[in-house]
Amino acid sequence: MGKLIHLDLCSSRYRASFGTHDAPTRLETTPMLLGQLLLLVSTMLPVPQEQRYSLSVDVELVQVSANVVDESGSYIEGLTPDDFQVLENGQEQKISFFSHDAGVPVSLGVLVDVSGSHQEKLEQGLKTVSEVAASLADNDEMFIVTFNSRVDLRQKFTGNKEEIQSALRNIRAHGETAVYDAISLGLDEMKTARHRKQILLLVTDCFDTRSKIKPDQVEDLIRDSNVQVYAIGIDDDDLTSNKRKGPRYRIYDYMLNRLTSAGGGRLIRMSAGRDYDLRQLAQTVLGELHQQYTMGYYPAAGPEKEGFRSIEVRVVKPGTRKSGEKLRIVRRDPAE
Repeated sequence: MGKLIHLDLCSSRYRASFGTHDAPTRLETTPMLLGQLLLLVSTMLPVPQEQRYSLSVDVELVQVSANVVDESGSYIEGLTPDDFQVLENGQEQKISFFSHDAGVPVSLGVLVDVSGSHQEKLEQGLKTVSEVAASLADNDEMFIVTFNSRVDLRQKFTGNKEEIQSALRNIRAHGETAVYDAISLGLDEMKTARHRKQILLLVTDCFDTRSKIKPDQVEDLIRDSNVQVYAIGIDDDDLTSNKRKGPRYRIYDYMLNRLTSAGGGRLIRMSAGRDYDLRQLAQTVLGELHQQYTMGYYPAAGPEKEGFRSIEVRVVKPGTRKSGEKLRIVRRDPAE
């Protein structure tokens, strides 16, 4: 007679079953052992051997992760549970688990716009990506996708910085723009990632003219994934207030904000032709991506069988804002 402890994990739901199972065993008995066996049998006589006892506990722990930056975009360390509020469907939850890690390894996929509309911005975009690659930590990995009228995977996931830099050479800007198709391919490639923290970084003006997939479809793909979406949007340097009111700029601004919002990331704006400390920018972005606050709670309303939950993380510390947080996740029943 022994005890079996079985843990069945599916999504955020945990089921622990405790039961007793018989197994035929041959024993060589001694007088002392025989006495112990008789005592064991006497305590078990009221229980038929074929009967099984099982205690099943079904508990759901929800974990939400978020990055926190200040008003200048620099990440913030040293926050405590008191600096956060977690709400599910508008109801505040009690934080039962809290941790902060400033060295989370990341799987980063970079999608670079090489269309004709990005021609004046391509050099600046490639230099930025090159600095990001140079700033990767030893455990990080990265892939490179370029897109114009077509989408090309130029470099699969690798931690080799020389291979990444090589993939960024000999790139010319031409053709139309298929940014939504590039995101779709990037999400598929992310399925081969080694790390749990996965980020797509777009370098684009997001003025799509060629994709087969529709904007709302790619937003749904992002929301249903475990991938955060960040974007570096490079504006024309001569963007006057009148140009900012134009239809092309409104589409760029609207879609980059929509995509990064769906992916729990944020938009970083640059202007074409201006001098930036790209190394500092890359280190700041990666510093943010490497840090992670994780909060866990048991839903006050109890576990549900199906559907979406709306999750909101608030940072109550003044002068801060959060990013990198998924606002809804799917509940799935454990496999039987």
